[in-house]
Amino acid sequence: MRQASYFYRGVAEGPAAVGHGIAQGLLEALPVPDDTQLPDRLRDLVALLIERDAAKGAGDRAGRTEPTRLVLVLEDDPSLREQAVALLRETVLDVVTCATGDEAVALLRERGGEVAMVFTDVDLPGTLDGVALARAVRTLWPGIRLVVTSGRAAVRDEDLSDDVVHLRKPWRALDVLVQVDHAVRHPALPVR
Repeated sequence: MRQASYFYRGVAEGPAAVGHGIAQGLLEALPVPDDTQLPDRLRDLVALLIERDAAKGAGDRAGRTEPTRLVLVLEDDPSLREQAVALLRETVLDVVTCATGDEAVALLRERGGEVAMVFTDVDLPGTLDGVALARAVRTLWPGIRLVVTSGRAAVRDEDLSDDVVHLRKPWRALDVLVQVDHAVRHPALPVR
């Protein structure tokens, strides 16, 4: 087995440094000579990331006519929440964290049209757990992609509707990025 030995030694700190170190380590472990050998969907995702970075470099988003696409992150474990946020910040979506399901519903009432994906743990403080939140989102905002994570075996796939993605912990970064790809490229049409 080959191990990546790259540690980021640049000036950036926090999630950017983590993301850069992970990306560089993956590049060393799985070198890709050129982008023509990437699968089409991965090439498209890379193009979206480059486009996002170019837009951020061009100035603020006030001049854009399309709404910002958001991903809501709900996780009761601070270290897993930080890991999810660091990963999702490297996508084309803007990340918003909510502490409870109730807080997420309040945010969705205000900005539901801007949300592309909800990434939630099953265990949440407050009156709504992740399964109840997924049911509420599916009913009230059917166009939002739902990803529910859990480390407990007690959560059954039958507890969730067919269009809700259930990722067991520990989830893989690639699985989360695939869900972002689906949320951005294949959003469900809202029911009217």
